[in-house]
Amino acid sequence: MKRPRLFYLDLIRTVALISILIIHFNASVTGYFTLPHKLFASTLPFGIYLGDFGSTLFFIVSGASLYYTAPENFDAVAFYKKRCRAVYPMFWLAWIICFSIRFVTRPGYYAGARTITLILTVLGLDNFAVAAGWVGQDFACVGEWFLGSILFLYLLFPVLLRGCRKHPWLTFAATCLVGVAVHLTGWDARLVAIHLPEFSLGMLLVRIPRSRQMLLGAAAAVLLAVQQVMGGWDTKIVCALFGTVVFVVLILVANLVVFSPVQRACALLGKYSYAVFLVHHVIIMRMVEGFDLAALSRRDTALLFGAYLVFTAMASAALYWMDARVRAGTAALLHG
Repeated sequence: MKRPRLFYLDLIRTVALISILIIHFNASVTGYFTLPHKLFASTLPFGIYLGDFGSTLFFIVSGASLYYTAPENFDAVAFYKKRCRAVYPMFWLAWIICFSIRFVTRPGYYAGARTITLILTVLGLDNFAVAAGWVGQDFACVGEWFLGSILFLYLLFPVLLRGCRKHPWLTFAATCLVGVAVHLTGWDARLVAIHLPEFSLGMLLVRIPRSRQMLLGAAAAVLLAVQQVMGGWDTKIVCALFGTVVFVVLILVANLVVFSPVQRACALLGKYSYAVFLVHHVIIMRMVEGFDLAALSRRDTALLFGAYLVFTAMASAALYWMDARVRAGTAALLHG
């Protein structure tokens, strides 16, 4: 039986998506933060980077969504197949289109990429590999580094699900201990481990009653206050605490804005969020090439942001449509 849609998950996913759209726009129009900001700030309270904040919300809401939709008779093999069908076909389609355009319009762009790293692209780990320092250059052209991180967390999900169903608080505590310990050592290039407790937190939050959700949010707020006094805490850990507080606050806010137009808008953005995630960065990077960024006025920056949203929406809708057509055509070809 299909569970009813939780509006607060759509709302939080929307906030995460908007944060990612803004930070990559900021990065592009400021020459990766070498020029002054003219439209949006890139830093939140407690010195938190907006991109880290968006990623944190994304990981928390991913854990919550997967836990909420997991059937009682959970089958790990079926889960992995479903995740592969959800991630890879659209990723490969977007990669083929964007790579073909870049390869033809920028001869020699990929000259420094090793052919063997095409395997990383096929696995969706290309941006992650560059961010982790595995390779200096890859064939990456769509998506972001955190696609690789979420793929690793998908591998762990069956174990986390079993633990969260039987011993939710113990499982969450264990993921916090392991995630923070590995993150502080830097074994994972600080790209995956810190998101393990965030992912587990989402699973816990969607499982427990509202009163305990509020308790978790309050505990995170207290820890934020403590670190503000003490100082020197790891910024990713501070971001995880801040993301927890915001997540819980947005659960409450969702009850105040639960109107049909808002619900439909958030559901629509949630539907196209993966397509947006794949194409938005390559679009804004290409858009700013013709501008003198140092001379760009605030008005023109705002106009550029509007055009960026329009082109991203168009490209995402087109990618979503093409993905559906390719899937249908492939199914017809294989099965008749």
